[in-house]
Amino acid sequence: MERSPNRPIILKKPSLPEAAHYVVAFSGGSDSAALLHRLAHYPPLNNKLSAIHVNHQIHPDSDQWAKNCTRQCQQYGIPCVVKVVNPKKSDENSLREERYKAIAQHIDSLPGKTCLLTAHHLNDDIETLLFRLLRGTGLNGLTGMTAYGDYMGINIYRPLIDTPKSLINQYLAEHNILWLDDSSNRDTSYDRNYIRHKIIPAFSHLRPDALQRIGDTRDHLKNSLALLEQLIGNHNPFTVNPDFSKQTLTTMVYHWLTIRKLTPVNHKRLLSFTSACLSAESDKQPSLKAKQYVLVFWQQAIYALRPNLLTIDSRQTHRLTVHSKIFHWHHEFGRLSLQSRATKLKLTVKFNVRGEKIKRPGHKHHQRVKELLRETGVPPWQRQRLPYVYVNDQLMAVGQLQSDHWQQWLTAHEAEYDWQSTNFLL
Repeated sequence: MERSPNRPIILKKPSLPEAAHYVVAFSGGSDSAALLHRLAHYPPLNNKLSAIHVNHQIHPDSDQWAKNCTRQCQQYGIPCVVKVVNPKKSDENSLREERYKAIAQHIDSLPGKTCLLTAHHLNDDIETLLFRLLRGTGLNGLTGMTAYGDYMGINIYRPLIDTPKSLINQYLAEHNILWLDDSSNRDTSYDRNYIRHKIIPAFSHLRPDALQRIGDTRDHLKNSLALLEQLIGNHNPFTVNPDFSKQTLTTMVYHWLTIRKLTPVNHKRLLSFTSACLSAESDKQPSLKAKQYVLVFWQQAIYALRPNLLTIDSRQTHRLTVHSKIFHWHHEFGRLSLQSRATKLKLTVKFNVRGEKIKRPGHKHHQRVKELLRETGVPPWQRQRLPYVYVNDQLMAVGQLQSDHWQQWLTAHEAEYDWQSTNFLL
């Protein structure tokens, strides 16, 4: 452990979100050591605060670090949980994923709403911004981290995100706080470490207020992003103006997805999809499949759909026996309801039936179901997921579309039939 030079400073009181419990991500490094000390001496958190340390088993001193972190928490009277992980890879992204998996499992075991507190500070945020800038990024990437976040379902708050590293170092010295020193943090062969130890000091040498000015730029970009998100909106589907250029539409769909907390695919795939949307004939529905969603273009709009519903085999047959006056049948694609005086009725339900015709009430002739569904505006992804309801091999209904014979039967038996489709939209 190291001790920093002595310069007095006090970190401001944290403005924390409402939660039943707060968990500090405690690595034992200087930043989390400062945060833990500040929170341990913050009376409103009495009996609500704990810490978690994740042992990645990468460094030879990993086990000793875990013991030191536990000991430090004991000195503050704060419970500390140590989680040991076995990462398959040692790169930064893999370690982060394993770390947050362990944290998520721990938080899930706690009662009530829990908030994870991390020690990310202004320098960290600027490092992230510069790192993304060097890799190539858009407006979202240039806004850096936010005070409030969500990762793997964890509510995250970063109370030090606007605090420069220099103030944290002064706080450590003022309170004689010890911390763990990981020598790998000084290895400038890693991009982030190079930015931290070479580029940011060069900026500060050029202008003493460089970090604050970059922070101001970050905040201006956040305001611009907030305005853009407000203009784009959160509606599903997203209406496409045919006069958009493909680059404009690609940018708007990218931000629309992020607003809906859906991870956009890479720029090349998204550009290919939006280009197809702008050039599609009226009978075509370009689509894009991602892990979280499926995008489908239909009637001048882009729909974000639930992929799990679209992957279910729709070639199904179900034989149902109605044995009560109130009958409900639940399916992944929706819910069928029948209320009737008849308590004995056998139904056969099929999906994705081809070539069927139906005679609607008030019509003289049968019509093709496929054409009727298209005329009534049923979205294409729902057409093959509507129930074809048969009685004695005679088609009675397709979803809410009812036959003349079925309506007569319903009237004769003082019955009500209903089909409520599952919401396919995300």
